[in-house]
Amino acid sequence: MEKLYSIEDVQQIVQAVVANLEPSSPNIPAPLVLLADSNKKGLSAREVAKNIIARQSEANAPIGPLPDGEESVSEKMEFIRVQEILNHLITNAKIQVVIPPGTPVTATGFSAAGVPVQVQGVTSGLAIGNAIIQ
Repeated sequence: MEKLYSIEDVQQIVQAVVANLEPSSPNIPAPLVLLADSNKKGLSAREVAKNIIARQSEANAPIGPLPDGEESVSEKMEFIRVQEILNHLITNAKIQVVIPPGTPVTATGFSAAGVPVQVQGVTSGLAIGNAIIQ
């Protein structure tokens, strides 16, 4: 026998699904992406670990050297953990860039006679490119 759902049941299901959705990031215009990219330093395990360790005090976790002056094992482990995560991302992350149809392009080349030629147009289909994380 099929279970029938009331309007209230459907409404609760939809509300539960919508409540768990994260909003998507806004699209960033290409010139801003190029500008932002040229100003980025790249990933730094040391910088990420430093920020995490600095924030440990928010959880009332001790930070800094141990009472005997030795470096904290948990801080060393935090750095190792971040190094491994970033190394895995750098080594294994797969990034694809999709250029939508209608994107303006300019191309240069040489004609059969060896004369330089420049053409302008638009992409007619999807173009896919690959990228790396640094």
